[in-house]
Amino acid sequence: MNKQILLYLLGFILLSSCKKETVPITASATTETVGRVSVQNLDFSYLTAKGQVNVQDRGESISSGVSMRIRKDSVIWVSVQPGLGIEAARIKMTQDSVFVMNRLRREYTATSYSYLSNKFKVQVDYNVLQALLLGNYQPNGAEKVMEQEQLQHVQQLRNNLLFDYFIGRENQKLQQLDVKDQQTGNTISVKYDSFQNIGSVPFAHALDAQILQTGQTSSFNLNHSKVTVTDQALDFPFSVPADYKRL
Repeated sequence: MNKQILLYLLGFILLSSCKKETVPITASATTETVGRVSVQNLDFSYLTAKGQVNVQDRGESISSGVSMRIRKDSVIWVSVQPGLGIEAARIKMTQDSVFVMNRLRREYTATSYSYLSNKFKVQVDYNVLQALLLGNYQPNGAEKVMEQEQLQHVQQLRNNLLFDYFIGRENQKLQQLDVKDQQTGNTISVKYDSFQNIGSVPFAHALDAQILQTGQTSSFNLNHSKVTVTDQALDFPFSVPADYKRL
């Protein structure tokens, strides 16, 4: 897989910022409380999004259109479309697998989450990626809550990953999430901003992320022109042509 397609994949997986359409019938507020923590997560069955992603890595800057579909807790599907109706790559992630099809090079990859973990040197899985995309807070039982004037700061340790959540008091939404690998020191930092409602739930339509590894920084931002949620089942097509090479 060439570098540009990989950057599209990583940028989109780790980020989501959205300009919303309000769909009050299918969007609902889920307020979870763990100790003194209160937060509103977006609850849905299926989600679709369209937008533009920008990736900066080692002096390179890449932009592309993207489309996304999610079945909650099950499938994340992404189509990378640089322009003129051309699809450059298609990605499908399930709870245990990652599939990537590079249409420009006629190649595909089918692997586990170690593919992403090895790339970033930060352990990730489906649930972490989905939460990052949605700006949702994941309660984890044992956690440390540090009160601040405008924010709730919640710290969790999961295996070797240290999670720092910063939750706004006024809208009860995640404002920033930092994930640090205790073994490597590599981090992912995601900031959420410009909240608008989907149904009754505030949802960030501006998001910026940075990945710091081995002294190098990659940055990503994504702005969607349209996001909808629905109870109607969506398709997640991923059919690899017979002449594509498996990597």
